[in-house]
Amino acid sequence: MSLLKLGLALLLSLASALAVAEPARSPEQLLERCKQAIASKDIPAYLALVILNRETDRAGVEAQFRHAVQQPLRSAKLLPLSVYQASYERAIQRGMKLSVQAEGWIELEFEAARLPGGVVEKATMVLLYGRKDGGYFLAS
Repeated sequence: MSLLKLGLALLLSLASALAVAEPARSPEQLLERCKQAIASKDIPAYLALVILNRETDRAGVEAQFRHAVQQPLRSAKLLPLSVYQASYERAIQRGMKLSVQAEGWIELEFEAARLPGGVVEKATMVLLYGRKDGGYFLAS
């Protein structure tokens, strides 16, 4: 590889990393980035969207992501906080600490998987999102 090509590759890599590091400016942009990370099965890109409560949450977030992306994404949508309000309030009462100022949910539905014995497993992830430091992020 020539020095020029290597330099261009490094420059493109840096520009790509900086674009991912920039927080989402809207819930819609957060949803799009989430869909892109899932489609490419890109764990670092997905983790860049998540504000962790504790560093120890990282392993659980990664495991959840790895399990979810085994099937193709079927649909993704933004939902208001009120849709799962009762669950949200129970979690807060139980002491859940939020890593973002909660604003709503991202609901991800994956294609059904056919398991041995003809069992069909449907997978849906519901992720809390909100604002922090002027950007939109997923909560851990």
